Amino acid sequence: MADSDNNQDGANSSNARTDEASQGASASSSVAGAVGMTTSGESESDDSEMGRLQALLEARGLPPHLFGPLGPRMSQLFHRTIGSGASSKAQQLLQGLQATGDESQQLQAAIEMCQLLVMGNEETLGGFPVKSVVPALITLLQMEHNFDIMNHASRALTYMMEALPRSSAVVVDAIPVFLEKLKVIQFIDVAEQALTALEMLSRRHSKAILQAGGLADCLLYLEFFSINAQRNALAIAANCCQSITPDEFHFVADSLPLLTQRLTHQVLDLPTAYS
Repeated sequence: MADSDNNQDGANSSNARTDEASQGASASSSVAGAVGMTTSGESESDDSEMGRLQALLEARGLPPHLFGPLGPRMSQLFHRTIGSGASSKAQQLLQGLQATGDESQQLQAAIEMCQLLVMGNEETLGGFPVKSVVPALITLLQMEHNFDIMNHASRALTYMMEALPRSSAVVVDAIPVFLEKLKVIQFIDVAEQALTALEMLSRRHSKAILQAGGLADCLLYLEFFSINAQRNALAIAANCCQSITPDEFHFVADSLPLLTQRLTHQVLDLPTAYS
């Protein structure tokens, strides 16, 4: 009788382990399927997507108490899947940016690239082809006859540095083109967007701007810009002057009178930047 009870207990234990393993396998399958379904919601926040993912898994029978231990792995898989989707999308848009002769396709690709970058970050844009996209955007930035393409190309480069800060090491190649937009102002919006990009670049690459003659270029038509754009121009000047050497003084000399005048300019509220 005791042997029979022991056998029965062993069978029950074996069945329980079998059910648990089956439930785990089912949960893993549900995780993979659910993550695939959530990749279409790129415009929503990660928290919202993870909430939807949890609700979907619970609807498929995953006990709520199991979600806690699985959460970190699901989050990692979620970000990896989103990042892969963004990288694939970026490759498609890159082809559109490089569609020489088809400006409507290039413009549409530049617009969508802006949307992709402004919603992204280092996690969701893993594998983004920075070294390929930047030269393509610089080429579009030089299309003087097409304001929309230049404006969106400039914005895309700015958004890229916001979403992927390390991309500035590649975007630095655009400095001469950005400065050209300030020397010959054809479109004020493009010029002001160039100042925004240069201000971001000046935080890490001020020497490159200074040695390209960028200080004088940023201040050349200062009075024609909006107050925010003037602030950006003066922030660039401040960053360029932070660690200047005697050998580099000639890059600053011609701009000193204007900078001195700005020390008492109350509207911009930036006198301490140069004191």
